[in-house]
Amino acid sequence: MNEKLSTFHIALLIYMIELDVTMFSMPRLVAENIGTNGWLGVILLSFAAAVNIMLIQLVYRIGKGRSVFEIARHTLPRFVLYPVYILLALFWTALGSFICKKYVLIFQMLSFPTTNPMLLYGVIVLLMFYLLTKGIYNIGKVSTIFFLFTIGLIFFIFYYIPSWRVVRFTEYFFQGTSGGHGWVGWIEVYTIFVGFELALLLFPFTNKKSGLIKGIYAGHFIHLFTVLLLIFTCFGFFSFEQLKILMYPVINLLSFIELPFINRVENLIYTIFLFANLISLVMFTWAALMSLKQIFPAAKAGILELALAVLSFGFGCIPRIARESERLLILAYYAEIALSFTAPLALLLLLAWQSLFRRKGSMP
Repeated sequence: MNEKLSTFHIALLIYMIELDVTMFSMPRLVAENIGTNGWLGVILLSFAAAVNIMLIQLVYRIGKGRSVFEIARHTLPRFVLYPVYILLALFWTALGSFICKKYVLIFQMLSFPTTNPMLLYGVIVLLMFYLLTKGIYNIGKVSTIFFLFTIGLIFFIFYYIPSWRVVRFTEYFFQGTSGGHGWVGWIEVYTIFVGFELALLLFPFTNKKSGLIKGIYAGHFIHLFTVLLLIFTCFGFFSFEQLKILMYPVINLLSFIELPFINRVENLIYTIFLFANLISLVMFTWAALMSLKQIFPAAKAGILELALAVLSFGFGCIPRIARESERLLILAYYAEIALSFTAPLALLLLLAWQSLFRRKGSMP
């Protein structure tokens, strides 16, 4: 029998998918788009994400744990589904590639200014290809190990306590945004939660004992705790105006750490975050792989994975500078947010149609 994912592994997998390169600019996004005491707005946005998870929960419960591909196959013809699967595969591969390429461009700026970023990105793609061939169960176990590497960095928060001031939060709420309060700005902040929607594809790899929905909620709220802890640290360490002009406040925050036995601690810590961005790349590419397997179920082992690795490298060649990477990534995030809400709603409609069809079929 195939091994099933546990609640523990699901929670950490969801956490690691959401923990991507956006974290480094997250305090600036909050300051620019939500304003003073933006932590409250982040909590509100997290509940919007919880509503999205509730939609996934409804699909899982009404569909009785069936694969989303199986649900779609029982209602829609192949000539409709196959183009959708190809588009999803291309989109998810591009999204994962843009996430990782942005990480590489920042890494190059910090540590390897004379190195071709595609060399660094190529190494990451090779790691992605290796994990992709090992399957979702091993990816879940590897993400647990990577989680242990990254979660220990939280203890660096204590370093900033002497310079942290509560007065920097001010007594005002949602004031001082760069362009007022628009829905686009709030959606831009919401991008820090992108990733949990891939749980839709985990249905066949779980059972009733797996606690899939509990794992999704747990992973999401662990990520929310990490985000809030980082926001409280940055908003109490920097002034509000500083946060709005720093491109990557978290990297600036890390540069203040001074240890007698390590020089440039921020380079070391940023390197550790490679693991989180690698998991994001792997999982979005794995989602693309699941889509392609619906079209090519008899493909030899490793062929589709190799094709996606080559495609990912090709997408990684598109953004050449950080500004271009930022623009492409935010557009891809917007599309993924739209997909994260529309996909479960569309599946619920398909399930309702199937239920109606069964009732009519059972009538005399």
